[in-house]
Amino acid sequence: MTKTISLNHIAKIEGHAKLHIKIDKGKVKDVHLQILEGSRFFEGILKGSKYNEVAPISSRICGVCSVVHAVTALKAVEDAFDLTVSEQTNLLREVLLIGGMIQSHVLHIYFLVLPDYLGHDNALQMAIKHGPKIQTALRIKQLGNKIVRVIAGRDIHPIAAVIGGFSRIPSEEKLIDLLKDLKKAKKDALEAIKLFKSLKYPRFEKKTEYFSLFGEHPFYSDKIITCVGHRCLPRNDYRNHFKEYFREGSTAEFVVKDGKSYTVGALARVLDNRYFFSKTSQQHVKFIEKQLFNPFYNNIAQAIEIYEGIVRCIEILENNKFCEEKLHKPVLDKRKKKYEGTGATEAPRGMLFHKFNFDSKGYCTYADITTPTSQNLQTIEEAILEYLPMLLSGNLSKTQIKLEISKLIRAYDPCISCSTHFLEIEWEES
Repeated sequence: MTKTISLNHIAKIEGHAKLHIKIDKGKVKDVHLQILEGSRFFEGILKGSKYNEVAPISSRICGVCSVVHAVTALKAVEDAFDLTVSEQTNLLREVLLIGGMIQSHVLHIYFLVLPDYLGHDNALQMAIKHGPKIQTALRIKQLGNKIVRVIAGRDIHPIAAVIGGFSRIPSEEKLIDLLKDLKKAKKDALEAIKLFKSLKYPRFEKKTEYFSLFGEHPFYSDKIITCVGHRCLPRNDYRNHFKEYFREGSTAEFVVKDGKSYTVGALARVLDNRYFFSKTSQQHVKFIEKQLFNPFYNNIAQAIEIYEGIVRCIEILENNKFCEEKLHKPVLDKRKKKYEGTGATEAPRGMLFHKFNFDSKGYCTYADITTPTSQNLQTIEEAILEYLPMLLSGNLSKTQIKLEISKLIRAYDPCISCSTHFLEIEWEES
């Protein structure tokens, strides 16, 4: 007997995917994740754009992660034309990226993840009984918005971050005001860690390789890619190790390393870079190390990153004075046929790569963007395949099983369109 179950109530914003599960005599035979999002053609749109148009266009790839797409594109353009930016620019970009990370993380853990664990369908229902938690989330979200607005001109799609630096530097008055808010927010960030450590997560581990950018400040570091217990890879060499592929019937891009899945995101970052963190954050990472490969602990890792990001922003703003400076623009050599550059940053969901080629007039001739969600898709599918037998052995109803699968998928924090309108489950049983 074959049964089909559709799960549509997760739909909140946009996006669509299907998960096909085949069960034969109580055993899981197949799990197939099918992404049905319409192709957005950003790589094609970027072709023919002038070098100074690439970052503003790239930021439109995602309204939640607009900051990191813009900065990654800027770094790729600067790499192509051998532009070196000032230390001030690097510090301000780091603060900007942290602001974008806070915006995304708090949205994910409080408004998409937390309702599941507190027994509610959505954050609006949850707010009735858990008002203080929602208020904490909103304060953290407002802080993330303010960081991006102060540094780059507006809450999303930053306009002040440009090739070679910033078109304008925030005033000392605004930075002092931002610093006060950051110091106040430490308490809320610690409450977030405490809350997400207290939730009852399934005891499930998916063995995987964790990859992230490596360095004292991993969100902005881009020299090497690391994996726990493995050698580091040069950032510009990423395409020789991480391979993209498409599946018939799916518009999503899947990425593997040496033919195998791997994992990126907050959990990978805190494990790869934990010794660079503050002592407070390192203590909380020890909790994660108890179940090193538990994907549900990505929620805790994101809470830790909110706190660590605030600490880093305070450090930067307390120890530096910022002033207007001259922007350096690319110098084009008409004799040079091709300029090629790669940019890498840590997006909230994991490593993000932008690679561009430009002609002698500065027009983009090639664009390749590899997002963290694409890198996690295969490991998500494999995790579901490994998790289902546990669920089937627990005498759970199909409704409960669907909820648990949804929680697992959300733990990886796939792009908003996927996580908020994610599952129509086709359940085939014989």
